[in-house]
Amino acid sequence: MKILKALLRLAACEILCLFIDITFAASGSTLIKLICLVCTVMIMIFVLADFSVKEAKADMKASRMDGSTINKAAIFAAGGAVTLPPLISWILLYISAKGSSFEYYPLHKLLNAPFLQFYNIINSSIHACDLSNADLTVMLVPIVFPSLAVIIPYLVTCGKETEK
Repeated sequence: MKILKALLRLAACEILCLFIDITFAASGSTLIKLICLVCTVMIMIFVLADFSVKEAKADMKASRMDGSTINKAAIFAAGGAVTLPPLISWILLYISAKGSSFEYYPLHKLLNAPFLQFYNIINSSIHACDLSNADLTVMLVPIVFPSLAVIIPYLVTCGKETEK
């Protein structure tokens, strides 16, 4: 159930971030792109961290009620699940950039809305064939952010509770 909730939260933040990206799309200023990037990434982090903290509190409450230890495997699975969509998207982008017959770069940007401005700063082209190996490598970095935004707040929240 945590996996489904995490994926729904990821989809919700993608939609919200896409709205913000479209709002600021008219500006060609790098400063505006950077501000938009920070805002959208923070939205993604906060939406996923909110889910994670709520799940941690619910797990801690259930743990206290039945006297068991907290099973953290489910949150790691949820963290892995929110990494899969951007990873699959990046793999399709890589295939597209390396000479495939389909153009995936514009769709990759839209499906990874929190990082759309990051991709525009790296390479503003709409063609995957214009992406260098260095561009593709740098575009691999944001894939871990959703997972970290789910796992770290959960562990911190559980750690705070065990310290009390």
